[in-house]
Amino acid sequence: MNRRSYCWLWAALAVLWAFPAGAAPFRVSLDNDAVIVSGTTPKGQVVLLGVTREIGEDDFPVLHRHLITLSDDDGDGVIRYSVDGGIPLRSVWAVADLKSGDFDTASPERFGTRRVNWRGRGLEHRNDGRDAVENRGNLLELLVVRPGAGAWESRISDGDASDSDGAIDGRLEGLLDQLQPVAGTAPPPSVFQKDDVVLAIAPNALEITLVKVPAVP
Repeated sequence: MNRRSYCWLWAALAVLWAFPAGAAPFRVSLDNDAVIVSGTTPKGQVVLLGVTREIGEDDFPVLHRHLITLSDDDGDGVIRYSVDGGIPLRSVWAVADLKSGDFDTASPERFGTRRVNWRGRGLEHRNDGRDAVENRGNLLELLVVRPGAGAWESRISDGDASDSDGAIDGRLEGLLDQLQPVAGTAPPPSVFQKDDVVLAIAPNALEITLVKVPAVP
């Protein structure tokens, strides 16, 4: 067997080791009129967060939030979320598996991927012992998933009750324990823990920030 054959053999084995027989990588893709999630936990659930921006009848942009928990009822590891009117060009989508914590994002190819780092400090541990997400902007869609435990969400608007600093200052702070439970989840925790998935979408810029907590911040 020549050296090139060995390279191909090791590449094939690497794929098999990464994804055991019968398993598929977690992936989010877009059809013309649907978000398709594959590689989910069979018979499990995922939570989807998406934001679309379209021009309304008055020629002003209209933002729509999609937040929904979806189930793999037939156990094939594939879930389809249909979008009335089709997938808008200006849209971003993120999905996390509620059991495994796997996650992925997607946006229309012509629009491009819009994954960014935090515009502010991101995850922070406050002096009062509570954890929060801090970012710059005037609006943020926030979702936190704790694999095997639940999910919590909030729309944080600069200066209103969802913004814990209470000031209109271009700085957003969302307290973890003030998020709202998703799909019957228990009340939110007050601190992050390892492997929590934190997902944020800035609706006006249509940018996604998505991280897995490596350790308590």
